[in-house]
Amino acid sequence: MDNSVTKPTALIQQLLTTAPLHDPAVARPGPDAAGFTSTSRLGMFCHYDQVHFLTLPEDRDELALLPIGLVGDPFADRVHVVRGLDFWVGDRSQDNHPSNPTINVVLDDLLTDIAYGTYTATDNDRNFARRLLAAGRPLISGPCLLLGRDETTDTSTGLPETFLDWLHRTAVQAVADLVQTTGTADGDDAGK
Repeated sequence: MDNSVTKPTALIQQLLTTAPLHDPAVARPGPDAAGFTSTSRLGMFCHYDQVHFLTLPEDRDELALLPIGLVGDPFADRVHVVRGLDFWVGDRSQDNHPSNPTINVVLDDLLTDIAYGTYTATDNDRNFARRLLAAGRPLISGPCLLLGRDETTDTSTGLPETFLDWLHRTAVQAVADLVQTTGTADGDDAGK
């Protein structure tokens, strides 16, 4: 099985550096890393303070085994927060692993944007996100794999365009906020 790691765009990587405990030693993307779509069969693996974008295997059997191998639990469970996107976690992760700060930043921002209309979603998805947020911000423990899901065949696929577009927009905003904060902290006008 080819689990080659594909690097995200520079803006997505910059978003992820704003997550608590991010490891700055994670390799930066090369110049040819931009432009992923769901047809690229892309998955996103978050292991505490590291994020890897994976090119998914073409073989359905290999793809079905990927969550089990990556989350380190023979009973991987998928968590749904929006149609077409699965968060794969270990069945025993909540009890056996610490909280995963990187994926929790992504999850919190995603739920908020779904609930308030910034993320393209159905009314049912928005209502579900609002209920999750009202019950308390959910937290994921342990490693997490994000994959797309084909709703008609109930099988894993590459990340959906909607999610990748959202992640890119969120990255752009996080970078802008970081520039504003850094410029203000240094006493300079952030526009300089």
